[in-house]
Amino acid sequence: MPDVADSSSLDSVIVGQIMGPHGRDGGLNVRLLSDLAGRFDPGSLLLIDQRSYSISSSRQTGPDNALLWLEGISTRSQAAPLAGKYLTASPDSNAELEEGEYFHYQLIGMSVRTEEGEELGEIREILETGSNDVYIVRGSGGELLIPAVSHVVLEVNVAANSMLVRLPDGLR
Repeated sequence: MPDVADSSSLDSVIVGQIMGPHGRDGGLNVRLLSDLAGRFDPGSLLLIDQRSYSISSSRQTGPDNALLWLEGISTRSQAAPLAGKYLTASPDSNAELEEGEYFHYQLIGMSVRTEEGEELGEIREILETGSNDVYIVRGSGGELLIPAVSHVVLEVNVAANSMLVRLPDGLR
């Protein structure tokens, strides 16, 4: 995963990574990094290296994978150099989230401190696991893997870009 805090802003968020070409007609095998409904529907706009592409066709091939065909990319030789690149899109300001839910782009770069006031660092990556997300926090004390569960994450303040946590015994 890239250092999302440096590569995304409120203007664009990373929504997928191109894993490689698919077939001879410019198809792209994509690892999905967004579960926002409709994000990869035909007609949706995505950016690759700040260049805009419209999705002409898409097919989900697994829970985190899809095949995409983008207008302007119609051959394998056009698709192949895109392997490893990230797809970005505008955040959907109309998306409804439940209480206590956040978009990953809202959390990346957020400062994390314990309820005792110890600064742990910033959320640099988010791992999606089967049961809950795990925040990778890097700071002067090294790297911590913090589970995104209610008894550990006590408070998230998007406006202040801060998170308050209670570290369970043995986490360090």
